[in-house]
Amino acid sequence: MEIFMKVFTKKLFAGAALSIAAMSSAPSFAGENPTSPIMGIPASSLEEFGGREGVRAWVESLFYYIMLDNRIAPIFREFGNPERQIFLNTQLETMVLGGPNEYQGASMSAAHADLGITMTQFNAVVEAAYNACERNVIKYHTCNQLINALAPFTADIVTR
Repeated sequence: MEIFMKVFTKKLFAGAALSIAAMSSAPSFAGENPTSPIMGIPASSLEEFGGREGVRAWVESLFYYIMLDNRIAPIFREFGNPERQIFLNTQLETMVLGGPNEYQGASMSAAHADLGITMTQFNAVVEAAYNACERNVIKYHTCNQLINALAPFTADIVTR
């Protein structure tokens, strides 16, 4: 899995600038204006996740698996507020999938700068993401689209 992720992320760095530009558009204060999905994500992906509620269920499952994994749970326990992280990740993933741009969190680099995340820990979160997809009966290709869209942030998250 680790070798796959190294190859996978290297191929996706070319799209990082486009992804970051899409992620930094002005927020919608009404919360009703959909954004365009990140390049390469079909407009149907948010619906395939079950809309905002489905994304929230997926994020809750993601954190369930994260907290079970001794490779990464200590970081989230020490530095995180799981409820806030679930809230912000639901906003972020909903936006990436084409929902409203309501993301209120810090940039990926600012949020992870002092955590000393390794590639092994990053890969553990990716594993948790796929487990969350299975738990929520989200098709593999749909799950993969979201993970592909987030992969360009690897360099902002992995700092060690």
